[in-house]
Amino acid sequence: LTFSAHAAYTLTVYQRTELNRLKSRLTSASVPQPAALGTVAMDDGGRALIIAVGGLAVGAFVGFHLTCSAGDGDGGASTSTSWCPLLMMRGCPFAIFGRRSTRDGAPGGVSRGAGSSAATKEEYISRLGMIPHPEGGFFVETYRSGSAPMASKGQTDEAGAVMTTSPPRVPTPARNVMTSIYYMLTAESGGLQWWANNMSDHVHYHHAGGTLIYNIVLPDGSFQERRLGSNISAGDEPQLVVTGGSFKSARLEEGADFVVIGEGVAPGFDFRDFKFVSKAELVALNAEAYEMHQDLVKPDPESEFEHYYEK
Repeated sequence: LTFSAHAAYTLTVYQRTELNRLKSRLTSASVPQPAALGTVAMDDGGRALIIAVGGLAVGAFVGFHLTCSAGDGDGGASTSTSWCPLLMMRGCPFAIFGRRSTRDGAPGGVSRGAGSSAATKEEYISRLGMIPHPEGGFFVETYRSGSAPMASKGQTDEAGAVMTTSPPRVPTPARNVMTSIYYMLTAESGGLQWWANNMSDHVHYHHAGGTLIYNIVLPDGSFQERRLGSNISAGDEPQLVVTGGSFKSARLEEGADFVVIGEGVAPGFDFRDFKFVSKAELVALNAEAYEMHQDLVKPDPESEFEHYYEK
């Protein structure tokens, strides 16, 4: 209909222009106008019919394409390809209709139907089964090598797949080979992560939401500010590695409502390898980092964490 309306409008303008020109010629040539004008009207009427039919055909073609590429019909995520190979070619004026974004999905089964908005923070927390995290925010363990996630309450499950750490950690050198979690910070809960130190390497992956700004003091005392997110043009990194033994804190970027990330940890996470960083420890390693982010030193840090797993 849009194509037809545009064609009819264009033709109307064209007819008025041609008729005005013809009237001018006929007046100067003394030719009877009614017959000549009727001939022009018949010719333009044919043009109108052809253009209108063509417009309807193109409109139907594009509309059918949109219908076929909108989704799977059952509320599933939209597809990223078209049934029409021409529409997927670079330079095709209708190619934009054949390339659908697949970013409306979410990790852990929080998928969205075609045309629906992104998941809310409440949906992520409830659907992924997140619980409060000692560092701030929410989390859920999704993987522990050879073991059931969450069952060991953040400590090594020696019945699972383990490795021997070197230098040996205490009270036992055994650690699960790898663990992984979903982690979320929300503006509503403060949007910050307390200064902490973990002995294992962490790989952080951005999944959804805003940018998370990390403050990192490496074991050699050097300070880094890194942005974990999807806004590449603003300096974000979709993936961020933090080596074991580093002091780390984070803030949710101003204006962001929440962020969902993943953390892969190797050797696997164990709360016995984790501790909150004190003011004295942070000042000793990097006084500038303390001056900039002293509010991220946890006021009353705990050393026991099993109560976080109690429902």
